[in-house]
Amino acid sequence: LKKIKTKIFCKLLKGKGIIMMSKTTMFHISKKLDWKIGEIITCGKEYNPFWNACIDYNPKTALNGEQMSFFELFERCTDIEPTEDNVKHLYTNLKTISKECAFYIREQVFEDVRKMYYPDKPSRQTCLWVSEADQLPYWKTMASNIERTILTLELDGVLFRGDDYWLKANTFSSIEYAKRAHHYWSGKMSDNPHIEYIFHGNATITNIMNIH
Repeated sequence: LKKIKTKIFCKLLKGKGIIMMSKTTMFHISKKLDWKIGEIITCGKEYNPFWNACIDYNPKTALNGEQMSFFELFERCTDIEPTEDNVKHLYTNLKTISKECAFYIREQVFEDVRKMYYPDKPSRQTCLWVSEADQLPYWKTMASNIERTILTLELDGVLFRGDDYWLKANTFSSIEYAKRAHHYWSGKMSDNPHIEYIFHGNATITNIMNIH
């Protein structure tokens, strides 16, 4: 995969992390396998799969064969026997629920901050995540157990460069998330940054490569 950069591209990204761009090549790793060369991906108007997963998250558990929410489980079973199986079940599920809820809170706070203070930046809820060629090995490890495609894209739109250090999901207060959102949207880099790019606009597929 050929790494493509231009001097103007690098220079403009050193400011607020945003650039209006045309005819710039970057890459996207997708779980979808039926893309076609020449197809145009339009992003920025509809929710992306990540945000759809956040807002659709509705975890259930089973009690005597009946599916219910964990809050309903706690209301029905006020005295759960602390057996090893019960503790393991609750820990595993509550760990996942806590993580997903933290994702939702983070993304909603980041979007609120973006709308109010950085409206020129692409929304994380409707964006497409793209990368430079030298970032692909890292992103390929994110879901290495499924078949995916690497799309080479010619971008025409708005690209934002941020540090995902500020995106750490934790039991932060909304105030702390807001502080981190300002750091992220202002383009501030941490001491050990990991760069991510989010894009709004039209992305034309120029090459497709399957990976496993």
